[in-house]
Amino acid sequence: MDVNQTQQLFFNHIKSKLPLHLSFVDEVAELLNISNDSAYRRIRGEKPIGLDEVQILCNKYKVSLDQLLQIQSDTVIFSGNKVDNVSYSFKQYLQEVIGGNLQLFKILKNPHVYYFNKDIPIFHYMQFPELMAFKFFFWKRSLLGYPEMARLQFTGGETDEETAAAAKRITDLYIQIPSTEIWNEENVHCTIRQIEYYRQSNIFADNAMVLKVYSQLEDLLNHIESQAEAGKKFLVNNSPNANGASYNVYINECILGNNTIFVQSDERNITFLNHNGLNALATQDKLFCDYTVKNLQNIITKSTQVSIAGEKERSMFFNYLRSKIYEKKKAIM
Repeated sequence: MDVNQTQQLFFNHIKSKLPLHLSFVDEVAELLNISNDSAYRRIRGEKPIGLDEVQILCNKYKVSLDQLLQIQSDTVIFSGNKVDNVSYSFKQYLQEVIGGNLQLFKILKNPHVYYFNKDIPIFHYMQFPELMAFKFFFWKRSLLGYPEMARLQFTGGETDEETAAAAKRITDLYIQIPSTEIWNEENVHCTIRQIEYYRQSNIFADNAMVLKVYSQLEDLLNHIESQAEAGKKFLVNNSPNANGASYNVYINECILGNNTIFVQSDERNITFLNHNGLNALATQDKLFCDYTVKNLQNIITKSTQVSIAGEKERSMFFNYLRSKIYEKKKAIM
């Protein structure tokens, strides 16, 4: 491969990482502080690109040159923000879920999201106000260590208008994107343990709120089951739409997920790995994405499909989970 072809390959790789609504030439010109004509000449390989310019572009778009040039390496480049209580807030995290993830997924050609659950996928909480507020409170207080929340009790009214609007936007986008989720009983036990920890630590304001959160967790499971039965996504208290996004659910009894998200489309594939509970590290590395989808396909072949078909298995799975919630509620009442 000559220098001209390598340079064109480099720019094509960068272009594949760019959101589809942005002008590639404008982005390169602005980033390198050159004219659009100069950017065009570099993209077409008519003008050699300098090493300083390569460094700027690689840093911006998280490009691994050794992989691009087919240099043998075990390095995979990931990108992603790290949620904390100082430099990247929880509200910024929610906006990233909207703009950096779901909106991008939606505009891809024939997108499909695979979710290998460890916890209940975050998208499902958004239609259940007190349950959503509890999860957000738990993440900020216990996972991210917001100091101002260290002595606060959970009342259920902590969600402000901005957060509620972000949650609604996440729901609106999520139900438009075809998805496959791989579930395990432990996915729900994770949230039950969090509720019980807060109840036993007297972090809930009262038992009425504990029961409210448990009831909404049950409502969430009922809605998941209804969507799985229909094989379609739809809003709570609505009916399935024939044109709704497909929703596939598998139950795996022996392998616990790790909240890996794999986005497959005609244009690009993206793998998101969970880090420290909330953070998502993303890569479009072809070899890594190929490995990820191969692993997911293997897990799916060892799982039981409960969407559309598998009525018996579906009922048994969700009835078991509801029984666990009932046991916790009964102990409180």
